[in-house]
Amino acid sequence: MQKVLYVEDNLLNMALMHHLFKKNLPSVQLLKAETGEQGLEIAEQQLPDLIIMDIGLPGMNGYETLECLQRSAGTCDIPVLAISAFAQLSDLAMARDTGFAGYITKPIQVRVFTETVQELLAGAGRLTRN
Repeated sequence: MQKVLYVEDNLLNMALMHHLFKKNLPSVQLLKAETGEQGLEIAEQQLPDLIIMDIGLPGMNGYETLECLQRSAGTCDIPVLAISAFAQLSDLAMARDTGFAGYITKPIQVRVFTETVQELLAGAGRLTRN
């Protein structure tokens, strides 16, 4: 069974993602973390196939968390999909330049999100769509 780690501090968004995975990606186990620090710990322990990361996290933000994941031999090859309400072209460019595998803006479009997750889990690597 494939595993996806979702790092999100908003409990409503967390519940929505849980529902979305249960309905659209039932064969994927969803792991959850509320902070970047907790996400790093879970990623090191569980080695998920994909990490979905909110950018605007309290404490260590999504960019800082990604940087730590990239520096670790155990997690450096795990694709990380950014998900954020920040939707300016500069936000998309920064995410791409930083090394995120893709960028989804909130509110998410369920079909696009589901297809993106499926592609990344199938080994598509970096995606260009947002």
